[in-house]
Amino acid sequence: MESELNKFLAEGMKKYKEASRLMVLFGKTIEKELQDILKNRKEWGPFKPEKTKETKSTKYWHEYPALNAEIKGTIKDKQYTIRIGIIWYDSKDEYPYYTVQFAYEKPNNSIIDNFISYEPKGNLENLNDIGLKMYPDPNDFNLKRDFNLLLDEFIKIISK
Repeated sequence: MESELNKFLAEGMKKYKEASRLMVLFGKTIEKELQDILKNRKEWGPFKPEKTKETKSTKYWHEYPALNAEIKGTIKDKQYTIRIGIIWYDSKDEYPYYTVQFAYEKPNNSIIDNFISYEPKGNLENLNDIGLKMYPDPNDFNLKRDFNLLLDEFIKIISK
């Protein structure tokens, strides 16, 4: 057992620096893609993004792998933050699922009721009554298409 551990550690000592560099590069690249999806979106329904359409990503723990982007705006003069995310830590398998949800501020009850009554469609389902979850096809990667579909459905729900 100890010899296997030593082999693992010896190999890790040789590859950790490069693996760390790749992980950071991957994370920053995905975060930029997610931020661009939010910045470039034209149709937001009742959600009015701030004029600057400034986006950001939150920090995450390596033990709970997830990447995201957020945009602030208003619905009927109330401030909200919408977050899109890619979640590995809670996924059923090695491939992540995608999310769109209200972050920080709980939406009003009529919006929550719309999420509660949401009937799952294909690979989409309710996420904690404040958003949606999508299970993308691992063999058909298209981040922009998938997040725009997810956002389209989210906008339909908050527009009711």
